[in-house]
Amino acid sequence: MRDGLELIPLYSSSGGNSTLIKCNGSCFLIDCGKNCKQTEAALMSVGVLPDDIECIFVTHGHGDHIAGVDVFVRKHHSAVLATSVTHRKMREIATKENPASKYITIEENEIVTLDCAAEVMALPTPHDISGSVVYKIKNLITGKTVAVMTDLGTFNPAMEGFSKGVDAILIESNYDPVMLRTGPYPYPLQKRISGGRGHISNDECARQVKRLYDSGTRKFILGHLSPNNNTDEKALACTTDYMLQFGIKAGRDFELRTARKTGPTEGFSV
Repeated sequence: MRDGLELIPLYSSSGGNSTLIKCNGSCFLIDCGKNCKQTEAALMSVGVLPDDIECIFVTHGHGDHIAGVDVFVRKHHSAVLATSVTHRKMREIATKENPASKYITIEENEIVTLDCAAEVMALPTPHDISGSVVYKIKNLITGKTVAVMTDLGTFNPAMEGFSKGVDAILIESNYDPVMLRTGPYPYPLQKRISGGRGHISNDECARQVKRLYDSGTRKFILGHLSPNNNTDEKALACTTDYMLQFGIKAGRDFELRTARKTGPTEGFSV
């Protein structure tokens, strides 16, 4: 779509995360957390050439968000935008120097405007690594907005204001509390995930979907589902059942799907 805005998850889980954004004929990524070959295959499967990726916005320095950045940008010469802390983390794992690509710093609460008339804003999160941000993208031609918000720790008031009224969102629905509590993870890891600096649960996600719905959002993708502590069915049921308490029905009043862990998900155009 030439004059529009699209959000397409390429893959989303603790095993790797990347989201394709198309805006007015240009393409860029939020994160690149699987290897270059897997990301190239995901892009090709949705009709995008890897060389057409103009830049990668990185959310934070955990491996499931940065593992593929180094090789991808050396091969395809995409620019990389991230906070200064995240750039340092990526330099630590880089295998070679790459003078051909641009490395640009975008700090917390900063707004960057791309040549394709996309305005990208970074918001800090309480996730348990310094320099962690989420991104909101606005098409300056149409005024439409999308957001990519995972690895949140908790959904605080700043995030609520940041995401209010977006047209479509990829939002974290990481774990089912019962599965986490009774699953294979040791107690310290359980506390890390659920303690306000890790991830948000299906229940908290459902509450935020309702808040976003009330602000005008109608297109939701639940992302970063844990392969060990969640299922697509549980995540979807938690949100749909919660919304039904208010007489709001998925498929009738709003669109809802989960992001695939290993391949592209049908995205949203706004």
